[in-house]
Amino acid sequence: MTARAQIHSRLIAASPIYYGWIIWLVALIGMLCSFPGQSFSVSLFMDFFIEDFGLDRTAISSLYGAGTFAASLVLTWVGRQIDIWGNRRVGVAVGGIFGIVLLLCSLINGPIMLFFAFAGMRGLGQGSLPLVSSTAVANWFRYRRGRMMSLLALSFALFQGLYVNVARVLLETMDWRQAFIVLGAAVALLAVPAFAFLMRNRPEHYGLTPDNAAQAEGGKEAADADAEDNWTLAEALRAPILWVFIVARMLPSAWGTGLILHQVSIFADLDYSVQVATETFALISIFTAGSALLAGYLIDRIKPSYVAALQMLALLAASLLAMSMRETWLLIMYALAFGLGMGIGYVFDGAVWPNLFGRQFQGEIRGFVYTASVIGSAIGPAIFGISYDYAGGYDLALWMGAGLCLVVLLLALAVPNPKRRRKAGAIG
Repeated sequence: MTARAQIHSRLIAASPIYYGWIIWLVALIGMLCSFPGQSFSVSLFMDFFIEDFGLDRTAISSLYGAGTFAASLVLTWVGRQIDIWGNRRVGVAVGGIFGIVLLLCSLINGPIMLFFAFAGMRGLGQGSLPLVSSTAVANWFRYRRGRMMSLLALSFALFQGLYVNVARVLLETMDWRQAFIVLGAAVALLAVPAFAFLMRNRPEHYGLTPDNAAQAEGGKEAADADAEDNWTLAEALRAPILWVFIVARMLPSAWGTGLILHQVSIFADLDYSVQVATETFALISIFTAGSALLAGYLIDRIKPSYVAALQMLALLAASLLAMSMRETWLLIMYALAFGLGMGIGYVFDGAVWPNLFGRQFQGEIRGFVYTASVIGSAIGPAIFGISYDYAGGYDLALWMGAGLCLVVLLLALAVPNPKRRRKAGAIG
């Protein structure tokens, strides 16, 4: 990482604790502000869109998928801006624009505006805000990166249940357009000041090291930090593990989003009420939180390929259970498998990429990965919708997901960790 003049910050100097913990708190605020752009939030508005705009579920799912796909195309660019301008400036911009987009969602009057609303919500909420937030934590922590990401994912999952209830109350007490105004104002008032006043880009800029590692001359941690191997995106693209892991991230995004967005319908096909679907979703959130802690522990200690394989196994089990969960204990097993897969995914995205390829260009690398992941979340709902409309149910989509998970599981176990290629003529 290139040397640069250190910056004096009175805020960091006055902090009684390592400032990375303040960065983690700001990142959590950014993650919580992403809620209105996540699938579990959008799903709450689906029936209102269907009723007000006279569209069927397949049409709404297609618009959602198309908007999500369009949003994914800018995420590599957003990641590059994080590398250039830092998390602070990009966080302020993304938080402010996302708040404005949510306010404008109150003006939606038909399919065209709905498409652009989906693109804005997904690109900024589901993509850019989590990208800015998690890269900030990865910059300030290295040896405890997995654990810090697991705490972030744990908090995200726990607050998710609270948010769903708050959003439900909003939609019961006011028009859905007014609900978007409330959400937009909340995002702008929380995210923008947090990033503007408290976010800082990298600890080295302020004479600190990741994890507040020992800085004494010759200290192992400080030496390791200086020797960090930083890959560019072009270099990382030549590593097979990157492509295997990209597919391993696309599948949970695709089938996880499909399961969430069509959850009420999937449960209805199994003769369950909306209440059971909601209660199971709350149980999934609890298992997701617990799984995030497990994933943080594992990522700091074992090969990331094994963690990816475990996530594929969990999603495979969830896909099979979604077709057969006709008893209470099977519902619990479904929630456990789904929660395990989602919990691992939250931590995996935040920790594995900088662990494998370094921090200097992680914004662009992770932006590229996020693009693929968000494309997955665009494709998934459409696959589930097509399966329901043309195959008489969701079994076709679920069997397809289970098969793909098995293939990627085996690939993850076989792929080696990345190694730089020696240049021709190099002396070994």
